[in-house]
Amino acid sequence: MVSGVFGKATGNLFLGGPANVSWEQALKGLGAEDAARVPPGLPHSAAQVAAHVQFWQAWLLDAAAGQAPAWPEHASAGWPPPGDWAALRAELLAGQARLRELSRDPDFAAGTTPQGQPWAAMLVNFAGHGAYHLGQVVLVRQALGLWPPPGGGDTW
Repeated sequence: MVSGVFGKATGNLFLGGPANVSWEQALKGLGAEDAARVPPGLPHSAAQVAAHVQFWQAWLLDAAAGQAPAWPEHASAGWPPPGDWAALRAELLAGQARLRELSRDPDFAAGTTPQGQPWAAMLVNFAGHGAYHLGQVVLVRQALGLWPPPGGGDTW
């Protein structure tokens, strides 16, 4: 059985982690125009990074719901165009909340995917993936001079 400690720790990573700013805070006050800007010397905009994370979290949520989402043939397919910023932001945050719930469900986390992989391992991998890209969003905002967000960032 997967412990509640695991669920809480992993679930917190979907919020951003105990040592990181949250996704909600990292995106706060970021309008569509600024979200689409790619800073000089960096490969992606905040919106592109958010779309990438949302793509993979939607894939995981579909798999968790018993669907069989196709694995992209190439890595580039996991970087879809961002589309509408407000909708993307809302979907990203809602997906993060749902993955947090799944992480905290000991029965789900103790189960396995149809391929035999432990859901707990999948959740940890995706939480780490999200935290990694959350750092990229902060870096993009810093490079654009848009950090900290309204209400402050992870600084003291």
